Amino acid sequence: MSYDITPSQEQALLRLLGKVMEVMRDDRPLDPNDPDLGTLKLARVFKPREAGRTYSFRNNSFPDAKIELSTWTDPLDYSDDRTRVRAVPAAFELWLYNALAGVNRRVLEQRLDLATYRMNGDVRREGNDLGPGLPPAELRHRYRYRANAGEHGRFPVDVELTFLDPPPNDPSGKVWLDRITIDRDYPYLTPAMRKKKREEQN
Repeated sequence: MSYDITPSQEQALLRLLGKVMEVMRDDRPLDPNDPDLGTLKLARVFKPREAGRTYSFRNNSFPDAKIELSTWTDPLDYSDDRTRVRAVPAAFELWLYNALAGVNRRVLEQRLDLATYRMNGDVRREGNDLGPGLPPAELRHRYRYRANAGEHGRFPVDVELTFLDPPPNDPSGKVWLDRITIDRDYPYLTPAMRKKKREEQN
């Protein structure tokens, strides 16, 4: 099902995303009880033998949505015992199972302070439009961004906005917001690589 976004939903969406981006940019510590995120309904282990949790929220403005924010072990801490390393933000997902029409993509780009390029691995690609999907998901239209760096951020942040284009027989021409993901671009370190980093520090 799909609905037109209401003014109160739009404000709730911008508050939610603004708070998440502050957390992901290290401008604010994560508070799972922050009402702008919603009501915390579940916290579970993100990865076995690692610090970090996945927090699931219920937000009254989007009662059917999946809202999750995950934390992970700090990759800049090279300790061998990963359960004792502090947890840092890793990923956020908002999946609107009831997609919303009337969400202005340009407003999201401005509010989240997104750049006009994206990253493909280590390669910078100009532009954000990834185009429509392949059948049977040809109406799914993704836009990928590298967020502009914040004042305190230690890691780059990547954002993907997924919209649903109108089907050819839909005279309304409405575009629907379907999903938003926000991820920190952490370096990949194996246990052997962390051991080498520890030895270099010592």
